[in-house]
Amino acid sequence: MNILRTIPWLVFIISIPLLLISSTVFLEMNYLPFYEYAYQKYHISEVTEFSDEQLMGITRHLVQFFNDKIASPQLMLENQGKPMYLFHDYEIRHLQDVKMLFRYSFYVALVMLVYGVGYLLFTRMSGGKKRWNYFWRGVRNGNILTLVLLISLGIAIIVAFHNIFIKFHYLVFGDPQSSPWMLNPLTDYLVMIYPLSFWQDAIIFGIGVIAVVALLMSFISIIGVNRTAGRGRYWVG
Repeated sequence: MNILRTIPWLVFIISIPLLLISSTVFLEMNYLPFYEYAYQKYHISEVTEFSDEQLMGITRHLVQFFNDKIASPQLMLENQGKPMYLFHDYEIRHLQDVKMLFRYSFYVALVMLVYGVGYLLFTRMSGGKKRWNYFWRGVRNGNILTLVLLISLGIAIIVAFHNIFIKFHYLVFGDPQSSPWMLNPLTDYLVMIYPLSFWQDAIIFGIGVIAVVALLMSFISIIGVNRTAGRGRYWVG
C-alpha cells in the first residue's frame, strides 16, 4: 500500500461528508421558504405579535447580515403601534458569533469543493481504469460515511436533542457568561422567533437533503466502481 496515494484518497473520502454538511448549513441559512414554513408551523406571529410580513423582513435582514451585505443585525420595527429596536446588545453579540459559524461553514465547503475538484482533475490526468476505480470507490465510501453520520445524528436528535443543542453551544460558543447565547424566551426576540423546535426542524430538514444527495451519489458511484473494475489487486478500497 502506497501511503502517498492512500492519504489523499482518505482525505477525499472525509471531504465528502464535510462538503455535504457544511454546504447544506450555508444553503439552508439562505433558504427563505423554510423560515416561512417554520413561522407558520410554530405560530411565531402570535408569539411575537409581529406580522408575517415583518417576520420575513427580519429574516431577509438577518440573511443579508450573515452574508456580509449589511454591517449590523439590529433593526427598528413597529410593535403595537410603537417603534422599537428588535434585539438587545447581548443578542447582537450572539448573532455576530452565529455569523462567524456560517462563515466557517462556507469556508469549509469551499475548501472541500476545491479539494474534490482537484482530486477529480488528478484522476482525469492520471487516466486508466484503475485510477478511476479508486476515484469511484472514494466517492462511494465518502457517501456511505455520510449516511452513517446522518443516521447517528438522527438517532441522537430523537433521543436527546435538547442536551445535544446545549452541548453544541458550549462547544462552539463557549461559556454563556463570555458569549451570551443563553436567552430568555419571554423577553428576547431572537429566541422567540427561532425557538428550539425551529432548530430541530432545520437539522431534520438538512439531514433529509443530505441523505437524498448521498444516496444518489452512492448509487452513481457503485455504477462507476462496477464499470471501472478490473483484474488485479488494488492498493485501497
